Amino acid sequence: MQSEAKSYPFDHLPAIDYDAHPAYGRVMSMPMLGARLKAISYFSYGFLLASAQRLIDIEHLPRPAEAGKPFVAVLRSLPTALRLILLQRLSRFTAGQAYAPKTERGTAVFVPLQGDGFAVTRLGTDAVAQIRTLLAPQLAALEQRAMPAGDPAGSRVRIDPAAAPDLYRWFNQTAADLGLTEAASAYLKRPVGVGAIAAEVVDAPGAPAASPFADVSVDASPCDGFSVDPGTNVLKLVIYLGDIGAANGPLTYVAGSNRAAKRFGDGLIRRANDLAGLSSTLQSWRETFYALPAGLQRKASFGADLVADSNFAAAIEANQVAVTSSDGNAVLYDPAGIHRDAAPTQGRRTAVIVTFTELPR
Repeated sequence: MQSEAKSYPFDHLPAIDYDAHPAYGRVMSMPMLGARLKAISYFSYGFLLASAQRLIDIEHLPRPAEAGKPFVAVLRSLPTALRLILLQRLSRFTAGQAYAPKTERGTAVFVPLQGDGFAVTRLGTDAVAQIRTLLAPQLAALEQRAMPAGDPAGSRVRIDPAAAPDLYRWFNQTAADLGLTEAASAYLKRPVGVGAIAAEVVDAPGAPAASPFADVSVDASPCDGFSVDPGTNVLKLVIYLGDIGAANGPLTYVAGSNRAAKRFGDGLIRRANDLAGLSSTLQSWRETFYALPAGLQRKASFGADLVADSNFAAAIEANQVAVTSSDGNAVLYDPAGIHRDAAPTQGRRTAVIVTFTELPR
């Protein structure tokens, strides 16, 4: 097995005791009523956004064109979005076992994906060269402004499907030939395809990154960078376009943690805090987050907050699998599981990030 029998031992995502945390409760005074009301107001805003996004399944809808006025673009896309929402829900309701893998190639990807939350594969050198050719303009622009890890907006360029239909057709055909689309559809129990493509170039920072809690003299957690994506019912594929070793920011996945991310309420709370900005480790945001009731103190980006000697940190360290080029040059994974991606400590990572979603019909 690709995970070497590793498996995350808990049936839920990490829960952190913030009262006992050295960067929260141990150095912060008890929040007053005003601070608690402020925290609840931020959380409520995030919760409304998270609930609305989950209700309409926003990850499976095409993004409005970025040009022009956003509100007008949303209004124009509304009829299409409503039709897609209805069609997608109907297809899921009637799917049954229709998307179980039917080929050996699809099954070979699906089995480890279902068990571990990720599956490693390898694209041929011709396919990698073709990707570099197809994305040459985007990669060249990114290499000129290469950004350190932690700045996804600067290190990635998303390619608009409407502007590059041939590119999306090539990726969809390649994914189907490799059995990835078949495995992804079986895993998500719905018909999916390549719905988003982003080129990425990430350089290691010039100096070692400081602890996010340096202001209170607390060392960085060994789990810093681990998180779960707040989206739902999507899969991602990372394709390395160069050699990636342990120091070049390989995808690192906690085997079996995909099964621990199924609690609906927990996911909404974590997404709400991330959308509201409450996952930030800046001191002012930490104080606001700490003012929340204990039951709402959960983050999707929780890695930095995990104390080194906690049971959850130990479980993550013991069951993480870093996928390097020696294992394969592509990884299909469930981003709802615990993972760390694009955090090089030396050199550069050049990759393509592909998202499998339901496609417009």
